[in-house]
Amino acid sequence: MSGSSTPSPFAPNPAPATSAPASSSAPAAPGLFASNRPQLSDPLFQKFAALIYDLSGMRFEANKAYFVASKIDIRVQALGLKNFEAYLAYLESPSGRAEYGFLIDEITINETFFFRHEPQLQAFRDEILMPMVAARRSQRQTRFRILSAAASTGDELYTIALMLKDLGYIGKDIQFELVGTDICHDALQKARAGVYRKYNIRNVPASMLATNFEHTVGNGIGTESWSIKPEIKQLCRFQEGNLMDSLRLGALGKFDIIFCRNVLIYFDEESKEKVVRNLASMLADDGFILLGHSENVYSQRHILKPDKTHTNAIAYTKAPPGTPKYNV
Repeated sequence: MSGSSTPSPFAPNPAPATSAPASSSAPAAPGLFASNRPQLSDPLFQKFAALIYDLSGMRFEANKAYFVASKIDIRVQALGLKNFEAYLAYLESPSGRAEYGFLIDEITINETFFFRHEPQLQAFRDEILMPMVAARRSQRQTRFRILSAAASTGDELYTIALMLKDLGYIGKDIQFELVGTDICHDALQKARAGVYRKYNIRNVPASMLATNFEHTVGNGIGTESWSIKPEIKQLCRFQEGNLMDSLRLGALGKFDIIFCRNVLIYFDEESKEKVVRNLASMLADDGFILLGHSENVYSQRHILKPDKTHTNAIAYTKAPPGTPKYNV
């Protein structure tokens, strides 16, 4: 997922200040062991939650107040502001739009790694990708497009590139275009850099790792890294993209395959409806959308239809035109 739905410049990230954690005007809990961690009053939390929802479609309930406060406090300290109220005032000012991307960077959860959910990827390769490529060849089509929506740090899109190379598809008669979008500016920078820690690459087969990554040992604990080689990196393109923004997503064109795994769980029903509709509008008529195991789009079955012949791939196709919307 990517920054705000309105394009905005990203100013250089100020150096973190060293002041104490910010807090709202709500009084701290009394007692000898009163918490020193950042706290948001309920009215202030509701204002921040509403702003985050408008920017990203992610809804945070009251039980996530501490998580939101801790993330916002990072930006308060970085900007050298006095408290949460001052930060909210800055966000609501004309110059505050440049801060939107940094706020969403902090809030966004970027849990990802290479070859995540391998059985699903294997089913995708054998049951969807290979037959579709064969069909495109028989139709003499020369382009095949794959989108990783909410691509985070690029692990998923690079995984797909590695699979294509392993199948011998790269540099042949079909040109593959791999695009990754995300709301998080910092994640996109990491994706473009293509440098990963051991946790991220732990599922990559040893032979594939040796062939497609440059290994750097480093001089200390936690400095070991693996960098994607240029021939794989050049297959992938990453750009900012908000899943709620139909205009900017639509400008990317149509895709044969769309991956949107472990993303929809962060949206409420209203936002999920819009995101699913946006993704379906980008899908080729005979294309597939792959979702995560925990995703539930039953309420959106008028937009997406589960493909019961590819259940292991957790694949969906466009619902037939005129499919009615059912009340749940």
